[in-house]
Amino acid sequence: MNNTEKRTQVFDSLTPILKPKGYKLYRTGGDPCYIYYKNGIAIKIGFNFFNSGDITFSTFGITHYEVEDYILDLDCFPETFKEKKRNHLPTVYDWTSKGPFGFMGKTPEEIEKGIEHIKRYINGDGQVFLDTYMHVPNILKRMDELEAKGITWQSRNECGILAGTLDAEFRGLIISKLCNDPKYNSKLSIVDRVFEEPNYADWKPYYEKLKTALPTILPKYN
Repeated sequence: MNNTEKRTQVFDSLTPILKPKGYKLYRTGGDPCYIYYKNGIAIKIGFNFFNSGDITFSTFGITHYEVEDYILDLDCFPETFKEKKRNHLPTVYDWTSKGPFGFMGKTPEEIEKGIEHIKRYINGDGQVFLDTYMHVPNILKRMDELEAKGITWQSRNECGILAGTLDAEFRGLIISKLCNDPKYNSKLSIVDRVFEEPNYADWKPYYEKLKTALPTILPKYN
C-alpha cells in the first residue's frame, strides 16, 4: 500500500466520527489533521504516514483564543497562525494519556486494527481531556497541581499541561489573570526569574511586551 491508499483508509473511517462533531479534515501535506474551530476554540488531532510503514497520531491539543490572541500579539510566531485556519497555536496538550500513539500499517488489516486504536483514544482518554480542559479554570487547577510538585507547567515527560517551550510561561500568566488567580503574583515572580536566565535573552523582549499587556487582562472566571 502507498501512503495515499493508507490515508484514504484511515480518513474514510475517522471522518464519519469527527465530521459530525464539527471537525474539518486537512488531508494533504506532511501533517494531515482534523481541526475543529468554533467560538474561539480550536482542537487538533494530527497524523504522520512514514515510508517505513509506521502511522502515528497526536493526542489532542486545544487552542483557547482568549489566551492565544495575546500570544499572537507578541509577534513571536509566524504570521500563518494569525489566519486561524489550518494552523493554530495550542494552549494545552494531552500529555497525560498513555500511548502508544502509533502502529505499523503496511496492510489493510494492520491499518484497520490501528484505526480501532485511534477511535479508542478519541472516544476515551481523548474525550476526557477535552471535557476537562475546554474549561480554562481547569487548566489553572492543573498548573497549580504541577507547581506544588515542582514540575513545570509544560513538562511533557511529567504529565504537564501547557503547550510550547518558554512561551508556555506566557500562557500560564495569561491564564492566571483570566482566572483571577490569587497566586498570580507568585507565578509572576517565578516567571520573572525564568527570564533572568542569560540563555533566554532572545525571549526577553517578548516577555517585556507581554508584561505591558498583562495589567489590561480582565478576569473572566472566578
